[in-house]
Amino acid sequence: MITAQYFETAEVLFDAVLRIVAPVLCNAGPAPTALIVPGGRTPVRLFGALTSTPIVPGSGLHLGYTDERHVPETDPQSNYALTVAMIHALKLPPARVLKVRTELSLEDAATRYHETWRMFFFTGGTIRLALLGLGNDGHTCSLFTPEQVRSCDPDRYAAPVLRDTGPHRVTVTPALLNRVEHIIFLAAGREKAAVVEAMLREPATVTAALAVRDAPKVSLWHAR
Repeated sequence: MITAQYFETAEVLFDAVLRIVAPVLCNAGPAPTALIVPGGRTPVRLFGALTSTPIVPGSGLHLGYTDERHVPETDPQSNYALTVAMIHALKLPPARVLKVRTELSLEDAATRYHETWRMFFFTGGTIRLALLGLGNDGHTCSLFTPEQVRSCDPDRYAAPVLRDTGPHRVTVTPALLNRVEHIIFLAAGREKAAVVEAMLREPATVTAALAVRDAPKVSLWHAR
């Protein structure tokens, strides 16, 4: 079941996001604990806040990504590139940044990302919080259609995604999302109102809702 919370402005929403993210950062340790962040425009305000007023994270904090475009890390389209300044401000060592290796082929990058998460869980890691974006068309991560969600291998934590218009992507799968303690979808703007309503009233018709159908706790935060 998806629970909804509404905010008057994007600023108020991201103040709430920062309040829920801060304890995840500070209380991570010594066991491996992960925060997963999305790409795109939605989380940029959060990254900026954590860059300008950094929090000292716990020793077990790991940072992961919902998905990544198969482009160089320096490319403006790279989700990792959006977080570089925040990573430096948080003083996260490279070993605790669980990123997609986009210098590899698409298939190899997806396999490596799956293995990264498999080892994280093998060592006792838990994902405390995942912030997910929500597209106007109902996609999340780089899961764009219900068929794509249903075709994901239940034993794989990451998958390659071919895009006709490019660039291709690597995305996490429902198998990984099902292991997140709390998922929060972040949606801002009136243009998201229709898909937010569909997520709550007709979840079987929305790709994003199908992707998290078996996740233990899912919230949907919308700034109107």
